[in-house]
Amino acid sequence: MNSERILGISFFNGTPAEAIDYFLDAGGLLVTPPSPALANLKYDVDYRRAMQSATIALPDSELLTKVWKSATGRSLKKISGTDYLKALLGNTRFRNAADTFWIVGSDSAKQRTLDLLGKAGLSIDISNIYTVPDPILENDRYQLLNQIEQLRPANIVIAIPGGPQVKLGSYLQEYAMHRPNVHCVGAALDFLTGEQNPIPNWAEHFGVAWLVRLSSQPRMILPRLGIAAAVAAMIMRYKSEMPPLQKRWADI
Repeated sequence: MNSERILGISFFNGTPAEAIDYFLDAGGLLVTPPSPALANLKYDVDYRRAMQSATIALPDSELLTKVWKSATGRSLKKISGTDYLKALLGNTRFRNAADTFWIVGSDSAKQRTLDLLGKAGLSIDISNIYTVPDPILENDRYQLLNQIEQLRPANIVIAIPGGPQVKLGSYLQEYAMHRPNVHCVGAALDFLTGEQNPIPNWAEHFGVAWLVRLSSQPRMILPRLGIAAAVAAMIMRYKSEMPPLQKRWADI
């Protein structure tokens, strides 16, 4: 696998199609962490463990690719979660596999997912789309695991934004007895279905998707800019090494 090890995590360095081929062969857990979420590597033991258990991570961040180039001189190709999911929906091996199980964050996202998959020519039973509560409690995870054990899907796609999906994906990959492929795609599905405002292709092409999201969701994105700056500093300092575990000020 062509990859770059950043903050102790192996990030795939290639195209979405190449990432899919590699992952469907290797199996396991695929994650697409937004750059601000990587700050949790310093403070969250469960997040660290989940990220380290991933087969591959996709560099879904313009910041990550640019800071890595600045820190090491080596190039890293960005693969957005949206581009990965589009390629996955068109991949013959994925489409021909046993039933895929989809995990979303709301009932409206569930219906939009059914509509999107229908338009893509993928027939799916409604029992294969599961809405998880926020926050996800231990009993919620157990109920979800029981349903997955009954259906035994070859692939699980987790489409809930933020860090909880990585922990959930690691849990399901570890405890599902038939060892499905778990794809954590974050908000990518919401962008494709219209559950969230889609990012224009030109913004992705020119690397200003963050600016588009800032203009449409300033209250959510502005605080993340400071976290992203802290992550950039982490990459410059630790490069390939996992940063040491620390306590948050709130924990002291």
